Amino acid sequence: MATDKIKVAVRVRPFNRRELELGTDCVVEMDSDQTILHHPNTLDKMERKHPKTFAFDHCFDSLDPASPKFASQEEVFDSL
Repeated sequence: MATDKIKVAVRVRPFNRRELELGTDCVVEMDSDQTILHHPNTLDKMERKHPKTFAFDHCFDSLDPASPKFASQEEVFDSL
């Protein structure tokens, strides 16, 4: 019987040119081993929805290189 464990990793990629031109806001927040999805602000709905939280083995934030939580391609590769 194998004792190997499957590990799951997620990564927020940088915005592409189109997303940057549209002024898209990121609704994903990475916090160590948790990924938090925030509901985008919409004008037609005034209700506040709670964010959804998911746990993974690895969560990488590669959206903003200036962020202290930024995960480079090398860091992702080395971790996995």
